[in-house]
Amino acid sequence: MNKAVIGLVLATASLGAQAAELSKSYLEIGYGETSLEGTPSSVDPQGFIIAGSYEFANGIFMGLKIDQHSDSLNVLDDLFDDDYDVDETTFNLGYILRTTDNGRLAVGAQVGEFEVSTKNANSTIDTRRIYGEYEHAFSQRISAYGQAGYELLDNSRDDDDGIFINIGLRFDFTQRSAVVLEYTNGVEYTQTEVKYRYSF
Repeated sequence: MNKAVIGLVLATASLGAQAAELSKSYLEIGYGETSLEGTPSSVDPQGFIIAGSYEFANGIFMGLKIDQHSDSLNVLDDLFDDDYDVDETTFNLGYILRTTDNGRLAVGAQVGEFEVSTKNANSTIDTRRIYGEYEHAFSQRISAYGQAGYELLDNSRDDDDGIFINIGLRFDFTQRSAVVLEYTNGVEYTQTEVKYRYSF
């Protein structure tokens, strides 16, 4: 069964001479989950994502992303008093360095705020990231991207920094509409997201 699925994906990726259009001009809405380091395994705040980005003709792009995640719907929270809310706002600025027929190489920087709230405490963390990114269109319907960079998390108690990785897979079902699956492994957290993207 697994071989058949892998074969189907590879066959689909090789179909069509025309590749999917790679663009940083889009609007996204979706649903995601955050896992925080140092919290109980039952704590996985979930919630909505809204994001937008715009690419200028000269290769510069900028965007804004807002995550609102909470595990307050978990019935066990009232028993264990571990209701966690995660609110993140991130501003992104980048530049397309190189473009080929099927791929694009970019660099970028992000600044934002990562707030974690519980019933008993509230922690606000300033985030700063620099990264390199490569996007590749496998076919007219399937493309993928990967980011690798350095992340700094600053709050009033201590500062943490390290490598972060972000990977995504995009399935286009029309010229402008797509579904995006995304995974991020940050310094003290991981996130998984499913999003609808409208490109313009």
